[in-house]
Amino acid sequence: MSTICAGDNVNCSAQTGAIRPRRSVSTELKQVFRRILEWVLAYEGKRLSRIALSELTDEQLADIGVTPSEGAGKRRVHSGTS
Repeated sequence: MSTICAGDNVNCSAQTGAIRPRRSVSTELKQVFRRILEWVLAYEGKRLSRIALSELTDEQLADIGVTPSEGAGKRRVHSGTS
């Protein structure tokens, strides 16, 4: 269903949502910083999860249903008994 507007097409388009009103620079900057912060927090969460998984033994990984290759990608070499 379409809306019929008489008169100025720009005002009509703005009313129907065809043209979004321009946002201020401060609003744009807030959104950019918010997206960057969300990305950094998500990346940090994944990084901490990978570190925690890399510290588990193969038996512990099997208990939670994760294979060693899924658990940490590059596993650290266990030092100690050989």
